[in-house]
Amino acid sequence: MSKEGVVNIRGKEYKTVALRVQEFRDKFPNYFLTTEIVKIDDEQCIVKAYAGVYLDNGQVQTFATGHAQEFRKASQINGTSYVENCETSAIGRCLAGLGLGGTEFASANEVVNAIHQQNNPPVETITEEQLEIAKNNLEEASKRGELKQAFFKLTPGVQAKLREFANELKKSA
Repeated sequence: MSKEGVVNIRGKEYKTVALRVQEFRDKFPNYFLTTEIVKIDDEQCIVKAYAGVYLDNGQVQTFATGHAQEFRKASQINGTSYVENCETSAIGRCLAGLGLGGTEFASANEVVNAIHQQNNPPVETITEEQLEIAKNNLEEASKRGELKQAFFKLTPGVQAKLREFANELKKSA
């Protein structure tokens, strides 16, 4: 790191979210920073972060927001911490909206995570039983004229394994 809280990634300087939060507290001591879980389930999390101030009349004035989405299966780290990573990303994006982003909008945390995910894609394990079930579902969907919709509901790994099968069904319809 060249400066505390600044990371050089591929020639660009990114601030960590921790540094952005510190700058926020220093620059806007009367503002608040909060997060809200917009959606959460076993597969994904969506978080919205807000930065604003309470007005004298009790109203809230929001100055910036940031959203983030994380998938539990996206990485080994997300397997246990997808909610925390999502919240950190939302906060970083919110603070970038306030001008605390440095030269790049994405935070160092987000860029490192994105590079890791690109270099370490999750491996999908597909059983023969799953393939047979998917084939049966595609055949039924083809009879109803819904082959395309059914195919795109499959996971990417199953799609790759059954692409030729689906194309043959399409030709025979």
